[in-house]
Amino acid sequence: MIARLLFPILLISLIVPGMAQDKKPDKTKVAPDMTEGVISEGSIIFNYVDAKRRRRLSLDLYRPAGATKPSPAIVMYFGGGWQNGRPGLFTPLAQRLTQLGYVCVVPEYRLSGEAPFPAAVHDAKAAVRWTRKHAKRFGINPDQIATLGGSAGGHLSGFVAATSGTGQFEGEGEHRDISSEVQAAVVMCGPMDLLDPAIVKRVEESVNKPEGDAIRDFLQGETPSSNRELYQQASPLTHVGAHAPPMLFIDGEFDRPEVRYTDFRNVLDQHNIPNEFVMLPQAPHPFWVFREWFEPTVTAVDTFLKKQFNP
Repeated sequence: MIARLLFPILLISLIVPGMAQDKKPDKTKVAPDMTEGVISEGSIIFNYVDAKRRRRLSLDLYRPAGATKPSPAIVMYFGGGWQNGRPGLFTPLAQRLTQLGYVCVVPEYRLSGEAPFPAAVHDAKAAVRWTRKHAKRFGINPDQIATLGGSAGGHLSGFVAATSGTGQFEGEGEHRDISSEVQAAVVMCGPMDLLDPAIVKRVEESVNKPEGDAIRDFLQGETPSSNRELYQQASPLTHVGAHAPPMLFIDGEFDRPEVRYTDFRNVLDQHNIPNEFVMLPQAPHPFWVFREWFEPTVTAVDTFLKKQFNP
């Protein structure tokens, strides 16, 4: 494992080539039109979250046409501050990764206005269980399942990875007899420590602001000063250990690069768990929706997962 003191060299070596410094970035949003070689199946019900089984969660699934053997799967969690968003936000990225040979599963999860933490985590794990349960039906290798998420979805991806194989935070959803363990995870600008000083300052200051704060809404209206234990429980950093899978972290240069992951990656290093960090030059939040950084994101994810699934 590369020691942390070599981090500056590691950072330089992992920067994905971007645009020339004097060129204006192409911030055109990528269209969901990469359909060649992709079989799409939408609105598949994967979970029920109420006792009367009336509240259903669905997912979109993309699989490579003509696959001759089971494919690795990526369960992808969209962002939106845990308070908005939809699976369709990840359609372009899912289509492109499917063209590279992955089955991409993009589930709904309950947003904070409906149910606060840990409901979204329960739903995220239910989606992994569903994916493994239906591996044969959709041509998935059940031993090669990764999570991926951006922003709030990055938090969920990291949380599923940090608790992988522990039996924690499973909820009361479907397929409880199936494992939610994952073999790799990708986190794109997702917070791993909700007690990070910058987050604490922002959340505490939001109490007197009419717009509130997404993290407060996610955590039942609490602040770090009113319920520190809840913030600890909702932080992937609290749970990460020797059971975690290999992980890739991606940030944009203009979005607090690496700061979110330092302590988390130190824990991974202590347990000799492979982990990498990629910074995308001049990239904002959320970089993966823009044409300038779309293919670099795809390349980083594909390169990392190929290392884990095809050593």
